[in-house]
Amino acid sequence: MKVLLTGGSRGIGKSIKTLFENKGHHIWSPTKDELNLIDPPYIENANYDVVINNAGVNMISELSEVNYEEIDMMQINFFSPLLIIKQCLPYMINNKYGRIVNIGSIWTQLAKSGRSNYSASKSALDSLSKSITAEYTKHNILCNTISPGFIATDLTYKNNTEEELSIITSQVPVGRLGNPDEIANLVYFLTIENTFITGQTILIDGGFSCVA
Repeated sequence: MKVLLTGGSRGIGKSIKTLFENKGHHIWSPTKDELNLIDPPYIENANYDVVINNAGVNMISELSEVNYEEIDMMQINFFSPLLIIKQCLPYMINNKYGRIVNIGSIWTQLAKSGRSNYSASKSALDSLSKSITAEYTKHNILCNTISPGFIATDLTYKNNTEEELSIITSQVPVGRLGNPDEIANLVYFLTIENTFITGQTILIDGGFSCVA
């Protein structure tokens, strides 16, 4: 399979990239210089069987403090994934095969102070997955959203203090943060092995959303 992955340099994206490479798939994970998500992204040869929109930013602030820099979050988290998918669709339609996974967030299902702009951008991405399902499943193109909870990544440690992480961990029914490899395994299943699941928002959060 030819795979396009954004945000493959660290965290969840790095685990996804490693897994697909180890499984023998041809994966392109562009750097910021190769595909700038702040500007409308252009892919010269958009011939990919699988698209994984993993890149994203999470700037925390109250709604009254949102500034123009944070407006870029909607471009990176939603509009750029939309344009990437749009460019890859003709190839998928022609081949009558395509798999798309958009990485969302638990904060599309739950609310937390300071996440209004981030939650809105990821909710838009989740809605896009459902719209793609309605429009393109007839071409054997399946699209899903994976919404991680608290995963042991640099971003999680950046946005939460040690005390907050201790409290969070105690609230997760499985008693720990998620591992990026666990997200990668689900991405792999949905894009390589899956033939029937589409239009779904799949939370992978150790049960946190059930008790929050």
